[in-house]
Amino acid sequence: MTNKNIDSANSDIDKHNHVTSPITSKVNQHGVFSILSIYDYRLLVLSNLATFAGYQIRNMAQAWIVLERTDSALLMGIVNAMPGIAIISISLIGGALADRTERWQLLWRTKLVITSMALLTGILLTTNLFEWWHLIPISLMTGAMFALHNPTSQAFAVDVVGKERLVAASSLNTGISMTATIAGPSLGGLLLLIGQDIAFFVLAALYALSAVMIMMVRTRHLSVSTGSNILDDIRQGIAYSYNTPIIRGLLIIGATALFMGTYQPAIPVKTQDELGLNEFGYGIILGLNGIGALIGSIVLFMISNKVRKGYLLIFALVMFNSSVLVFAVAPNIFISALAMVSLGLAFSGWMISVPVMLQTTASEQMRGRVMSLYFMVVLTHQLGWIIGGAGIELIGIQPTLFIGVAAGLLIAGTVIIKTPELRLAR
Repeated sequence: MTNKNIDSANSDIDKHNHVTSPITSKVNQHGVFSILSIYDYRLLVLSNLATFAGYQIRNMAQAWIVLERTDSALLMGIVNAMPGIAIISISLIGGALADRTERWQLLWRTKLVITSMALLTGILLTTNLFEWWHLIPISLMTGAMFALHNPTSQAFAVDVVGKERLVAASSLNTGISMTATIAGPSLGGLLLLIGQDIAFFVLAALYALSAVMIMMVRTRHLSVSTGSNILDDIRQGIAYSYNTPIIRGLLIIGATALFMGTYQPAIPVKTQDELGLNEFGYGIILGLNGIGALIGSIVLFMISNKVRKGYLLIFALVMFNSSVLVFAVAPNIFISALAMVSLGLAFSGWMISVPVMLQTTASEQMRGRVMSLYFMVVLTHQLGWIIGGAGIELIGIQPTLFIGVAAGLLIAGTVIIKTPELRLAR
């Protein structure tokens, strides 16, 4: 085949891989706020706003309910780790599906199943049939759906806005989503005071709204068959990621989320036992994390064309782990609150550096599989609920968090030193 024929074939594949709406294709390319003129992007933002709010309500509601009913940090950690276990187990399948199926349909269908799980929990609570262990299978099913949803959502975002505006889109999306992170825990705490079943009915409504927003999106991604089975696609995705230094380094750093996640069970335990706050106070503490992330996202959105993503990642890692240490030793509500705001700032840097570098580095054919690997490793932070919960019961909050920070920084620091492509990434 001649070069001319190859170029023609590649052009045909691109046309099939990415079909945009007329509005998307005509959008003004200039200025960071031009991203808002894309109709489908606005719908994605609204969908993510509802999903993030639901995520926050579900996490804090489950943690509080299990802790209240069992008085066990370990059992609380096990329940909240279930979605992460499911995502880690089948995320690679989700990534392969994202590259070989119509992404739009996969998104709204998984959201509807997630909605049904929240609705089921609310019904069990209303009818007094609920037992804390019911959250284990429900959380596993919810996590399985997110395993299919997450890499698809990340890949679909590039379909909607294109790689050249991905930093601006990610910054704005993170900022708007962090608004939900601020309001979600506070709303969740208030809803738990009104009724635990009410919290899950509101959660179901938020997930349903998120599904409706996706149904209204016009962009379609029509994949061309690779001619191989799904297991071959998965193997190719793993090999591609391993052989690409910057992707390999980012995935190893993402795996340090296992140690970073140990701080999660420390928040409700410290809030209840050391700070003496109730459900609403727990929600406020979590909301402060969202305030920090919102501030960071707004700043990064405004400077999206200037930010150097490699340096941003290093800054986020140092700031995050420093904030965890401050939270561990915080003697009062004020210092704890400052630490949570700082954690949020660091989180925004992570969310705008790591996923963006992966998406812009990966090829169109491999993007879904690369992002599935990212979610598989980064969702090990859910296992941090188990490790952190067990550590807190055995040795206390401070030693557990100190060990987690030391392990995470050792691995991430080694990778950054040995991967110059990562340090210099723009």
